[in-house]
Amino acid sequence: MPSDEVVAKDVAPVHVLTTRREVVGQTEILKKIARLRPTVADVIAGPPMCLVLGFPKDGRIPVEIAFPTQAPASRAGLKTATLPALRVFSITHVGPLEGGPEGATFRDAQRRLGEFLRTRKLLPGDDPERFLYHEGAEVHGDRTERYVTEIQIPDHLPIWLATLDRGTMAAAGREAAQRVMAGSERLVEAHDGVQTAEWVHGAIARLDREVTSDRARAQILNGCAHHYIVQSADVLRQAWLDTQDLRALVRRITDEALLGGRYWIDEEGPAPRLMIERRPARPDAYNKATDPAEKRYLACFCPLVRDALRTGEQVSRTFCHCSGGWYVQEWELVFGEKPRVDLVQTMLDGADSCVFAVHIPDGFL
Repeated sequence: MPSDEVVAKDVAPVHVLTTRREVVGQTEILKKIARLRPTVADVIAGPPMCLVLGFPKDGRIPVEIAFPTQAPASRAGLKTATLPALRVFSITHVGPLEGGPEGATFRDAQRRLGEFLRTRKLLPGDDPERFLYHEGAEVHGDRTERYVTEIQIPDHLPIWLATLDRGTMAAAGREAAQRVMAGSERLVEAHDGVQTAEWVHGAIARLDREVTSDRARAQILNGCAHHYIVQSADVLRQAWLDTQDLRALVRRITDEALLGGRYWIDEEGPAPRLMIERRPARPDAYNKATDPAEKRYLACFCPLVRDALRTGEQVSRTFCHCSGGWYVQEWELVFGEKPRVDLVQTMLDGADSCVFAVHIPDGFL
C-alpha cells in the first residue's frame, strides 16, 4: 500500500460486529482488538476497524471497535450492524501508531489528510472517521515499523448532491430537478471546494426559481444536512431522559452548554417555539476578530458558503435551511417526530448569527 498519499474512493457497505468503548489512544485500541479478536476469529472477513464517535471528554475518546464479517453474525457482548456505503478520503500510514520518526507519525498522517480537506475546501461528512488496521501485531509482531493502518474520512458532497436532486424531483418534478442540478456531474471527482461552492450558489438560485414555496425549499434543504453526530445524540437523549420536561431540558442545555449555541423557548407568538442561536464555528478566532464580515466568516460552519460571508457575495438565504435540517434531526429525538424548523435569521442576510425556530408539538409544554 502507498503511504502518505490521499486518495478518494468508494467503500461498500460492510456487516460488522461492534462494541462501544472509551479509549485514551491507539495503544489501548490495539489491546482491545487483540482481546476481542479470538471471539470473532471464525467470522472476521477484513481488517478490524475503529470508528471515532465524537470528541474527547476527560481525556477519553468514544469509539466503536468493529470487526467486518461476510454476513450478519452474532456474538455475546457484541452488536450486529451494517456500516453504510460511503465515498471517503483515505490516507495509509506505515509505521507505529504511537511514536515514530518526526514528521512520519500516525498523527502526522491524520494532519496531512485534514490539511488536504482544508486546503481544497472540501465537505467532510460526519459519519465516524474510520481507522482500518490492515497489518498489525498478528502479522508483524513487535516490528511496529511495518504496521499498516488506513485513515478514512467520509465525503459528504455525494450525499448532499443526491439529496438535493431527490428533494427537488419530489417537489417539482424531474425536469425541474435536472435544471437545478445542471453541471453537478463532475463535482465529486474534481475535489475542488471553490468550484463546488460556486456551483452550489447557482443551484440554490435555480432552486428558488423552480420551487416557489419557501416551506417546500426548506424541506428539500433540510434533507441535505449532515447526519446526526452520535455523541451529541447520546447527550441530548440522556438529558431528555433525565428531565422529561422540555423547559428543564432547554435550561440544562444552555446552562451546561451541552450542545453549544443558545436555546430558549419563545411563548410570545400564537404558538410556542424553541429558539436556537448557533454558536460560532471557530469561537476563539471569532472572539478576537473585529471586522463584522470576518466575524460572520469565522462563525459559519459550512465551507460551501462561508467564503461568501467574507467577500460579500450574495447567496440566497434558502441555503441555510440545510442547517435547519440539523435541528430537525436533533429534536426528533425528543419529540418522536420530525418537527418543522423555520429559519429566523441568517448571516447570509447580514445578521450577526443564524437563528432557527423549532415548532413545539402539542403536549410538550
